[in-house]
Amino acid sequence: MARAGRRRDDEISVAELLRATGATPRSLAGTPGATPPREEDTGDGYRERLEQRARDAAAAQQRAGRRIRWISGICGGVVVVGSVVVIAVTSDSSPRRQAAPAPLAPATSSRPTSVKPASPTPIPTVLRQTSSQAAPPPVETAKCLVRFSVTDQWTDGFTAGVSVTNNGSETLSPWTLTWTFAAGQRVTHSWNGDFSQRGGRVTIDAVSYNATLAPGATVDIGFNGAFDHGNPPPTGFALNGARCDAG
Repeated sequence: MARAGRRRDDEISVAELLRATGATPRSLAGTPGATPPREEDTGDGYRERLEQRARDAAAAQQRAGRRIRWISGICGGVVVVGSVVVIAVTSDSSPRRQAAPAPLAPATSSRPTSVKPASPTPIPTVLRQTSSQAAPPPVETAKCLVRFSVTDQWTDGFTAGVSVTNNGSETLSPWTLTWTFAAGQRVTHSWNGDFSQRGGRVTIDAVSYNATLAPGATVDIGFNGAFDHGNPPPTGFALNGARCDAG
C-alpha cells in the first residue's frame, strides 16, 4: 500500500516524470541545467509508486483480454448455431429418394411336380486310323555337282582338279567348298581358290574374281597335294554347307 499523504498521479509535474524515467529534457535555447531530485521521489516511496503503476497497467490489460475472449466466444456460438440452421433447412428442402418396395409374389398352394432326369446325349466316338508304316523322310536334293579328278601323280604327291556346278536356284556370293580326305592327304598349293585344312577336312574359299556363282554356273579349282599311304578320292563334298553329288 502507498504511504499516507502521497500525491495522485495527475498531480505529478513534467519535471518529476522526467526524473522518474531518467530522461534528460532539452531546451531550444541551450542546455538545461540539472534539476535536483526531490526527497519524496527517492527511497521507498518512489519504488512503491512505480510498482503501483505497473500493477494498474497489468490489470487493465487483463480486463481487455477477458473482454476479447468473451466476444470471441459469443461470435463462435453464433456461427455454429447459424451453420446448424442452414444444414437443417437444406436437408428439409431437398427431395428424399426412397426405393420403391418390390412387389410381393402371390402365394401359391400348388404341389411341386417331380422332374425326370434328362437322358444323357450319346457322344459319337471318332476313331482315327493311323498307318502302321511311317512315311519316309523327303529326299534332299543336292544343291551342287562336283567332279574330282587327279591329273598327275608321282611317288609322294599329285595334282588334282575340282569342277563345281551350282544346281540350286539362288546365286551364291561368296561360296565355300569343303571335302574330307580319308588317307591323310594334304593340300600344299591351290589356284582359283584359297585353301585351309584341319586334319582331313579341306576348305576352299572363293577369291575376288570368282566370288559369285550363279545358278547353273561352274567354277574350276586346282591344287597340288601330298600323301603318305595312298591317294583315294575325297568324300563329303558340300557347297556353303549344302550336300553335293560327286560325278
